[in-house]
Amino acid sequence: MTDFHTEIMGLDRRVTSTIGRGISPGTHRLTRLGAWIPVLVLFIMATPDAHGGELVPSKPETILIGTTFDDRWTGVYIGASVGGGWGETSTFYDRAGNDHLTTEFIKPSGYVGALTFGYNHQFANNFVIGVEADLGVMDIDAPDKTGLWDDHIWKSRYGGLWGTLRPRIGYSFGDLMVFGTGGVAFMETDEMILGDNDATQNTYNRGTHTGSVFGGGFEYALTEKTSAKLEYLRMDFPEYKGYTNNEELYGFENSVDILRVGVNFKF
Repeated sequence: MTDFHTEIMGLDRRVTSTIGRGISPGTHRLTRLGAWIPVLVLFIMATPDAHGGELVPSKPETILIGTTFDDRWTGVYIGASVGGGWGETSTFYDRAGNDHLTTEFIKPSGYVGALTFGYNHQFANNFVIGVEADLGVMDIDAPDKTGLWDDHIWKSRYGGLWGTLRPRIGYSFGDLMVFGTGGVAFMETDEMILGDNDATQNTYNRGTHTGSVFGGGFEYALTEKTSAKLEYLRMDFPEYKGYTNNEELYGFENSVDILRVGVNFKF
């Protein structure tokens, strides 16, 4: 340390002594010391403390972000649908114990319309689970049919109100979802068989009936919030039994197939 100090002091005296004279030999040591100054500056700039403890990257860092699945079907939605319905009614009439009479059939047809309310949840494996409810009107009717059992007249009409409550399970192929569904249904009916000039033989099936429903279809995403669907539903209702005024047993059993198109709007 003493030698270094002595050398610096001596260097200072030699530099001072050169004023007014030529360059002394001590000037060569000062030149060599000055050559190290740029190296020291670069070293200081390269140290972490010179920049708040962080090195300046030479190029932008690449940040890897994990991919997320497409959950376009998840959410609450409302919708509307219209379509056609084709029914089948079978009935029997045990008139005065003559139960050998064959079952008669009639096939009404007409239109259906409904409002739809539902919720879907899409999973990472593209399966979609949801629940959907319908409340609508239908007018599925058949012309009066005569010639039944001594010219009795049969009148058959489904509606006005109908509805369903159904779980749904589907699979998403991106914008297209294929789904199946099943649950409970209700439907109003207005059916009767009028006797041959004898009101005691009249039979009636008027009221609201509860049954089962199943079906499936396709739904396509038109936009982020809007989708269109094509759907088939079949509703089956258990046999309704009653007695005429003269205590003769009769029964009605109904089913209806519905094919409809609709639009859903997701919140």
